[in-house]
Amino acid sequence: MKIYNTLSHKIEEFVPFEEKKVKIYVCGITPYDTTHLGHAFTYIFFDVLNRYLRFKGYEVIYTQNVTDINDRDNDILKRAKDQGTTWQNLSKFWTEKFLHDMHELNWIVPDNYLFASEHIPAMIDLIDNLLKNKIAYIVNGGVYLDISKDKDFGNLSGYSNEKMLSVAKEFDEDIDNPNKRNPLDITLWRPTIKSQSEHIPSFDSPYGPGRPGWHLECSAMSICSLGEQIDIHGGGKDLIYPHHEAEIAQSEGGTEKKPFSKFWLHMGIVSYNGQKMSKSIGNLVLVSDLLKKYSANAIRYLLLSNHYRSEWEFEESQLVEAEKKINAIREAVGFSSSSEALAESRSESSRHARTIDIDLKQFELALDDDMNTPEALKALSQSAEKGRVEEAKKMADILGFKFR
Repeated sequence: MKIYNTLSHKIEEFVPFEEKKVKIYVCGITPYDTTHLGHAFTYIFFDVLNRYLRFKGYEVIYTQNVTDINDRDNDILKRAKDQGTTWQNLSKFWTEKFLHDMHELNWIVPDNYLFASEHIPAMIDLIDNLLKNKIAYIVNGGVYLDISKDKDFGNLSGYSNEKMLSVAKEFDEDIDNPNKRNPLDITLWRPTIKSQSEHIPSFDSPYGPGRPGWHLECSAMSICSLGEQIDIHGGGKDLIYPHHEAEIAQSEGGTEKKPFSKFWLHMGIVSYNGQKMSKSIGNLVLVSDLLKKYSANAIRYLLLSNHYRSEWEFEESQLVEAEKKINAIREAVGFSSSSEALAESRSESSRHARTIDIDLKQFELALDDDMNTPEALKALSQSAEKGRVEEAKKMADILGFKFR
């Protein structure tokens, strides 16, 4: 199996740290709105990766987080204040909506589904290690990572200092913070300002009251649930810098073990109406709305018909076509046919038994080639058209389709 590794900028043979055991961490949602198609593209892909690795005989331990707090004055806090509720209640409401939408898409819940607000002690432990290793410093109750101490900082993104500053500003990083030695130093702990309202979360720490840095959260939750080194770290392409770049510096600086993650997998951007699908822009296509008109299988088919690293733009006509294709698969293998037709289909499958392994091999070759799900879908369709029921069912299960 070969996968494109963002860190090396090339396709590499996938070899985990431990034989037949794979540890995966994928950055999760910030719960202030419901699930859009860009979310689903990421999490359905990693769902298929999870299923396929297990099919190949690996033990998979998969962690995903919920960013219900971080160091920035983000949209959760603004939305909670506007609605006259707490950030905890808002987070709970939208997380449940997300989980419901993903359940409808037949998504396997990760082994560890972690909330940032519930893992403050692990974050403080990591900060303490960074301070002990003299990679971080404290100023006025805030703690910052000194990126000048990491000679490899920037290797993941390949960005120049000027590009980093530009992107950091877009992400509302506090590059103008006078307490920082370098504008790009990473905020590990943001101190609480006494005048802040009840809508701003605050936690006790050895450095004073405050809240953890966004980037630090994922490092700490990965380490506490999967150990100091993992095999695959994933997320959207837009997280490469600053989020994932910071995670590497923090994790390796705190544990003194390299690499933090062997492979970095990043999803392509989904656009709509000519722009990246984004909460801030407001051009969202919500999964809950699509499910009112189309089947979960059709949505899954559409997402998997795009290679995970591809940039693509959503048009509703694509879902109309996806519905036709998934229905053709359903009918071809007898999922919705009469018992007589199903028996006949299975008889045909038996007659082709000698070639089933060959057809399934084509399916596996597609997924072994940097998880080429569009080609895997073609193999599924071909198997279904030939009436090879058991083979098609196996492929459909790996791709996460659910036929009732």
